[in-house]
This record gives sequence, C-alpha cells and structure tokens, in this order.
Amino acid sequence: MTSRLRDVLPVTVGLYLISVGAVFGLDSFGVVEIGVAGLIEAAVGLALIALGVLAILAWIRVRRFSRRLHRAFGHVQASEAWSVEDGVIRTVLGDIHLDLSDASIPPGDAELQLLCWVGTVQVRVPADVELDVTAQALIGSVDVLGIREEGFIRDIHVRSVGVTSERRLRLRLSTVVGELLVVQAGGVEGQRA
Repeated sequence: MTSRLRDVLPVTVGLYLISVGAVFGLDSFGVVEIGVAGLIEAAVGLALIALGVLAILAWIRVRRFSRRLHRAFGHVQASEAWSVEDGVIRTVLGDIHLDLSDASIPPGDAELQLLCWVGTVQVRVPADVELDVTAQALIGSVDVLGIREEGFIRDIHVRSVGVTSERRLRLRLSTVVGELLVVQAGGVEGQRA
C-alpha cells in the first residue's frame, strides 16, 4: 500500500463507517423508518460520498507539486520535448499518453503524478532513467514494466531492474476505472519493490 493511500484511506473508511452506523442507528431506534431497500440505497450513497472524500484527501495530499496540468474531459498527450519536473497531470474522463523519450528529465529525483478517473494512462520512459512506479487501479488493469495485474483494487510498486542512473523518476499513477501501462525503452523489466 502506498503512503498516499495509507494516509487517506483510514479517514475515508472511518467516515463511511460512522455514516453507515448512523443510518443503521436511526433505523433501529425507529427515528426514521428506512427498511431494507432504504438501507441498501443509503449504503451505496454513502459509499459514493466516501469515494468523494477519498478523492478530496488525495488532492490535498498532492497539491504541493509545482507543475500541474488539469483537463476535466478529453485526452492529455505529450510527446514533444518538455521538461519533467515534480508535477501532477490529471483528467476526469479521458486518457493520458506521455512519451518521455524527448522530455528533459533533470539529474536527481523527480516525481510525476498521473491521475485519471476513467480512462487509460500510458507512459513510455527512456532506458537510461532509473524508475520507481506506484500504480493503483480501483477497477481495471495495471501493467508496469512487464508486471501485470487485473481486477479490483490493484496496487503495485515496481522498480526498474538493472538501471542505475543519476536521473531517477518516481511515477505515481492512479485510476478509478481504467488501465495503467508503463513501458521502458530497451525492454527494461521491473521487479516488485
């Protein structure tokens, strides 16, 4: 489990459980007659609220980054020369496609956060960059440097094998429903961290 998820998940789950408990309490004490169907509807509604709280807490956690690119709907694509700095690229509904082959990745550590609610995130990284990737998908597939998982609540942490470089890139990828794909030129494979 990543530090970001570890920070925000307990608060979200706690708020959800308190809310569900309040609804069940109101029903059991007879304050409000809800019934079985009402309890199910309330639980689903509160689950959506919990996802919203989780998203807000995750946004607060990543707001410290200096470079941000936001797009509510549509695709984010970067294949021309640009500088990778600590930053956040996010979209609600659409895809994120980044080819970092021509990008300027400075020496030292850089972190890039890619957030996509519904869609695909694809990243291509040059072979001479040391890579550390954390990828999370609530529903979908994750394929990072040849390590692939599919299904519900996928959370993996992978590092590139055999690459030692003064340029180190930490990628943090997250999607609610979609696909996450990270490949590194030269067929570099990864291993779980």
